[in-house]
Amino acid sequence: MKRRDFLKSVGVAVGSLAMPRLVFCGEPDVIRPVAGAPAPVNGGFSIAVLPDTQNYAWKYPDLFHAQTGWIAENLKKYNIRYVLQLGDVVQNNNDKEWEIARAAFARLDGKVPYAIAVGNHDMGDGGRCDSRESKFSEYFPVSHFKKWETFGGVYDKEPEKSDNSFHLFDAGGQKWLVLSLELFPRHDVLRWANQVVAQHPDHSAILITHAYLAADGTRFDRHQKDSPYNYGFAKDNTDLNDGDMTWRKLVSKHENFEMVLCGHVCTAKRLASKGESGNDVHQVLIDYQIHGRGGDGWLRLSQFPPESSTVCMQDYSPVLEKLNTHPDARFDLEL
Repeated sequence: MKRRDFLKSVGVAVGSLAMPRLVFCGEPDVIRPVAGAPAPVNGGFSIAVLPDTQNYAWKYPDLFHAQTGWIAENLKKYNIRYVLQLGDVVQNNNDKEWEIARAAFARLDGKVPYAIAVGNHDMGDGGRCDSRESKFSEYFPVSHFKKWETFGGVYDKEPEKSDNSFHLFDAGGQKWLVLSLELFPRHDVLRWANQVVAQHPDHSAILITHAYLAADGTRFDRHQKDSPYNYGFAKDNTDLNDGDMTWRKLVSKHENFEMVLCGHVCTAKRLASKGESGNDVHQVLIDYQIHGRGGDGWLRLSQFPPESSTVCMQDYSPVLEKLNTHPDARFDLEL
């Protein structure tokens, strides 16, 4: 059941791909910090979102641990039900960095489930994205996720790989589906993803994938001047789908999609579009990697108040102990 339909039913008025060191940047100054922490929404629940963590795994592991440690310590305060990581977990797709990532996420094991997207720096030799090969499944194997009751499964043609997965959980009086897809998903991965969403029409769906929105807040397409198609395995490759293709072939086709969350581009943007059924889908970009110490630990807390169709998004750094008051980092969405 859609969140808005659920609320009506209970009588509530609903008022890169990049070369190893290259990133696409939008507005660089998207931080207006003030001291403090997010105020918890009483009776609601939260989803914590970790944008590109690559620089923490590469150079600043203490910031990675600060993020996941803060989440673990504040699960009850904010009723955090899931943690979503948006890709580029590491910088160079090597064992050292994946070990750091695994150790940071281990702070959440047994406490709160999480879903992780695979980004361009998570793939290929040295994170160059010259192929889809990644060490992700070595350090976060399918068996690891199967320990959770919320784990739904992985791409049916690659049962031993964690790169594409879905997760199911209940929160706020409704059912949720999190779909995690590889960077620029292949055609058959979208076939599988459509089946997963169609099989769960009573779940509100959230897609996480690494590169979806461009720096200007539009969906990536191969005709853009700064299109990631110009390098890596994507060059001259026809078996992949950019942001606009993923929207047309997957997201827009299902009325239970609520949100798309992505990273890759070092800015904060959002876009609202109507699906084929007239439903509003919020597509949200968040990435702080160009800021101090590879991101200064900024994460996003998405709070869902009880008996409301609103989700309140607020960016917070447990490292700086500050809130970001920029309008692209502190806003409400109507679902």
